[in-house]
Amino acid sequence: MRLFSTVTTKLTFITLVFCASIIHFSHASIPDLEANKDERTLSNPSYVLGQYWFRKLNGSRALIDFPPAYDYFKDTLAILLPQTDLYNKTVEMTFLNSSQSNAFVIPGNHMFLYSDIMEIITNEEMLLGLIAHELAHLDLQHYERQNQHSGEELQKTLVMLGAGIAAALAGAGSDATTALWLGGIANQAENTLTYSRNQEQEADRRGREYLIKADINPDGMTQLFQAFFKKALGRPKLEFLSTHPSPDTRMSDSFSTATKESILNQRDGRDFEFFRASLLAYRAGLEDQPYRYLSQHIHSRDPSHFAKALFAYLVQSPERAIHYLEQVQTHNRYTHYLLALSYASLNQYSKAIEVLNKELNLAPNNIYFSSLNSQLTQKKPDALKSDYLYQKRIIWRAYIQYYKNNNNKSMALYYRSLLDFNRGKEQTAKALLKRSIKIVDTDNVEKLKITEKEFEKIIKAEKDEDLKPEDS
Repeated sequence: MRLFSTVTTKLTFITLVFCASIIHFSHASIPDLEANKDERTLSNPSYVLGQYWFRKLNGSRALIDFPPAYDYFKDTLAILLPQTDLYNKTVEMTFLNSSQSNAFVIPGNHMFLYSDIMEIITNEEMLLGLIAHELAHLDLQHYERQNQHSGEELQKTLVMLGAGIAAALAGAGSDATTALWLGGIANQAENTLTYSRNQEQEADRRGREYLIKADINPDGMTQLFQAFFKKALGRPKLEFLSTHPSPDTRMSDSFSTATKESILNQRDGRDFEFFRASLLAYRAGLEDQPYRYLSQHIHSRDPSHFAKALFAYLVQSPERAIHYLEQVQTHNRYTHYLLALSYASLNQYSKAIEVLNKELNLAPNNIYFSSLNSQLTQKKPDALKSDYLYQKRIIWRAYIQYYKNNNNKSMALYYRSLLDFNRGKEQTAKALLKRSIKIVDTDNVEKLKITEKEFEKIIKAEKDEDLKPEDS
């Protein structure tokens, strides 16, 4: 029934978007993207470019928005980041729902993972092998290095990237959007390669070094390439392999006779299983028989029931979600968060709050449990530190609900403007912020004006790189 296949945009619209993008980028001067010391600052053109498109993708309908999965991925990244030479160890992450398998990075420390790739990745060592490879692209500054001698090809990349984003925001089907996006940023053909095959092999080797330094068995990378190769036999256009060296080359480069005790033996493998189940629950919505799909791809009892519960919740069937969750034998943050959401959807707030309080007693600073608790109890959200966009989204939504409940229109508009700005809706966000400033009380006016200046600073930096904000 393909419940998550959004309305497909007509080909004529995509063609118009593509032509408009060509007109815009053909007049754009390609920025000098030499690496700065800090990868995540507005003085670094690479970051400006990457952050611009990162916000656009976070405004697409393909976005996967389940906080426990992001928390797990953040903690998994933290295992490998100390092994890199990246000055700024913050790597923003986004999960997108698609029936194509890929993972990639864009400048300014942004990493993307497509849900379909979790069909292939069946253990945590394989996932770490993939992460290590993608981090190596950032660490080796492949984007900046390629740009130094490939300005013309970068223009083509930006054109395709812009068309893909526009199609996503207009509601194109996930596959159409993915094809356009990957055509730009993930190297579809020889003449539009952003990362050459030599750079891919370089990232493989550097990634293996990260794994070894982190006391992780590098055989996970070999397993990853074997799995890609096996799946490619039945899917000739498997995206990850169409843009990379041949799988047999990569596998031979990865084989090692040395055995190694892995640090992963100290981790709870169930966290990975539920992370995988979370992404596949979204992926199931692209299938005609979603529950059968989940049964085929998730074989462990508890993760399978959880995935079916999450899918049921996503299609607005909280009763069925609770039914599946009741069959889970060992609960964790994934199941508890989903259970609280399901109770809240049924207006059973006392049960939801009871679940949340149990988690908050163990982890009082957990952002998504704390913020959901604030929304249900109509209390002001705690001022918790948030370094990642997925965390900020949760907090902003909680503030919006809090100020709506208290009839404080100005502050509700303010937090809505933050949310919209970081979903790529710059002009809408600016208009909301101006409305908020006009009616805000004197205690908060300075705070809002500082944000207004930050918006303008970011938009100016983007215009300096010939990036065109929404609606401008």
